[in-house]
Amino acid sequence: MTKRRSTKQNRRLSTSRQRRQQHLLDVKVRARRASARRLQKGFFVVSLLLILLSLVGAGLFGAQRLLNTVFFANPDYAIHSVEVTTDGDLARDLVLRAAQIDDGSNIFSINLSAVEDRLRELPQVEEVNVQRLLPDKLVILIQERRPIAWIASADANKTGFNYEGAYLVDRRGIVLKPKASAPEYMTLPIIIGVELSSVTVGQPVEKDSVKAALELIRECPEVLQSRFEIATIDVSKEYSLMVTDKQRSVVTFGPDDLVGQLRRLAMLLAYCERTSKDLQSANLMAERNIPVVFDEPATPAASPEPVVQPASSPVAQPTVRRALPVLRSGHKAEKPANSSKNVHKKSKTTEVKPFNG
Repeated sequence: MTKRRSTKQNRRLSTSRQRRQQHLLDVKVRARRASARRLQKGFFVVSLLLILLSLVGAGLFGAQRLLNTVFFANPDYAIHSVEVTTDGDLARDLVLRAAQIDDGSNIFSINLSAVEDRLRELPQVEEVNVQRLLPDKLVILIQERRPIAWIASADANKTGFNYEGAYLVDRRGIVLKPKASAPEYMTLPIIIGVELSSVTVGQPVEKDSVKAALELIRECPEVLQSRFEIATIDVSKEYSLMVTDKQRSVVTFGPDDLVGQLRRLAMLLAYCERTSKDLQSANLMAERNIPVVFDEPATPAASPEPVVQPASSPVAQPTVRRALPVLRSGHKAEKPANSSKNVHKKSKTTEVKPFNG
């Protein structure tokens, strides 16, 4: 009789609920492990950064201490001399006060750009350069503004010009204080017709006619040399510049194309030299048929030739008597040769004609 074996059935050891719970536990464990690894890695990175920052800070601190010891706190680099060189009469004390440089300061602690900016705020200064000369010297090189003209109100004139009530301007139109101690400025051209209440010392003149007048003063010596020396420029009219030279000739310029007008004036002056004429006035605003007024030179009166008497035989002065002239038949009374009625002085005449250079 054979026994029958009982076959074992495949039965799951856990239910689906238990399997889900086990899965969730495994996920949580893996998540915690991943979080721990991330935290550990972050801590490592932060620690590394702190170490690097500490090393950099220590290096900077050491470098700062080294720089202070060698340069910034070294008494060998303390400023003991400041050399000021200027092409004008700007006072040294004024320059040092504007530069704000203290004696004994470290030469490396001076900001050269800041010093230059402070010095450029002075109205007299046009260009400035500050240099270090180790170990203890600063050099300040200043180029002062050079005035090229005066500006005055509309009632000013050359003969009665009051220099104390006027201002100087440089080639860029910057207004400067007048210098009574500089006689070379007394011969500069005068720009008349400027409203002085609107100008400020150290600031440029914004009036367009004044800018044109300054350009004319700059360009005139280049084109005409010394043939036309400007004395006054009237800018009271916005559309024209009325220029008077030192020979009292009056020339009217337009505010535009000043170089072209100066070239036309050069041809006009050359014509005057060829024809021995003096220029009285001209209007250069016209490009062709320029209105020109010439002054003809005055002809001197002929003087009678003196009678030379021999020195060895002095002649006695005759007695002058008044008597009626005796007229012979067929003769007419002669008039004295040196009669004052025969001497006629030719007056100064004026010729007006258009000039087409």
